[in-house]
Amino acid sequence: MTLKETQTETGKKGARPAKEPKQKRSRAETEQKLIDVALDLIRDKGVLAGLNLREVAEGAGVNRGNIYHYFGSRQELLRAAISRRFKALVGTMTASNQNKRFVERRLNSFHLSGGSNDSNDSKLRALLVLDGDETVDPIPFYEEGLSQLRKDVIDGDIHKEHDLEALQVALSSLLRGYRVFRESYANRLDIDADELDERVSGIMRTFLESVAKAPSSQDQSKGA
Repeated sequence: MTLKETQTETGKKGARPAKEPKQKRSRAETEQKLIDVALDLIRDKGVLAGLNLREVAEGAGVNRGNIYHYFGSRQELLRAAISRRFKALVGTMTASNQNKRFVERRLNSFHLSGGSNDSNDSKLRALLVLDGDETVDPIPFYEEGLSQLRKDVIDGDIHKEHDLEALQVALSSLLRGYRVFRESYANRLDIDADELDERVSGIMRTFLESVAKAPSSQDQSKGA
């Protein structure tokens, strides 16, 4: 065996395989990875206060300092997650509710409430509230929603004497509460969540159709 062949053979057996160069993530990719890992941990543990930023960093394969550099705190990390996921949710809702009147539009939103994105949005906002965050917005696009209700009044689906601001809060709280506890409600009744959706939507239809009528004198006196 020649010297060249010996060197070649030694290189094959003794040399360590070269490591593949790590691909450098962009800031956007790193932020998204941190968000995904944080959401996975919250889904598994269910409590924002127990969200360990070291675990988030390890899961994302970055230094913990990246979290503070990009987000500043666990609350900011969750706010970023809510913002990004809500944009996708709004797109789905808008397309699904296009050209629908008040009752059908609201019932359609209710039926979509079982979806993971919609449910997670309500749960994440609730977690931030429980964590002491007083800046959480429970009704994103509030002005747009109020404007739509005014249009519903013009269309005759809502009586003009109803308190539209209170109605918007009532509708939001009803849907968000159901989204958070949907599975728990179904378990309590020992039925499938889809069956519960159908039963509750029947009650919701009755309520939604009722606002086409004028509020009772008792309701008006309370609002005065």
